[in-house]
Amino acid sequence: MSNINYANAYKEVLVVIKNLVKEDYEKIPKDYIEFLSANCNRDYEFRYDSTKSLDEQQLLDESRYILFGLFEKFGATEEQRHKIDAFKNNYYIKQEEERRKKYNPDDIFKNTKQTEDTSANIPIANTSIVEYKESFFKKFINKIKSIFHIK
Repeated sequence: MSNINYANAYKEVLVVIKNLVKEDYEKIPKDYIEFLSANCNRDYEFRYDSTKSLDEQQLLDESRYILFGLFEKFGATEEQRHKIDAFKNNYYIKQEEERRKKYNPDDIFKNTKQTEDTSANIPIANTSIVEYKESFFKKFINKIKSIFHIK
């Protein structure tokens, strides 16, 4: 989503807000309206048809999201907010169930157990212990540290 889409969406939201009933318009804070007007695309033309409902208007998706947020934050009653929260919770639960079906964690762990069992049948190659020798420089630094009691 680009800044132009949001600028156009701000313009659409401003037009819709200006066509609200005075009571609903006054619920929206002035600084929010000023933000929308400062960041809107003034060259973008949007015509609000008062004979159509809001659902029938040709709005951008971004405009619909912004209007929903405005309604949820400033226009909804407590009962409507509870319904919105319940709807969101149900939506998130359904999304999580779909993810669980798609990326089933039980299957992932079953597959790892199978790979562990198959790896047990592979013969282990002859491995020998490699002796670690400290370099002269490292020995010198450690000796100086031990003299000055530095860890």
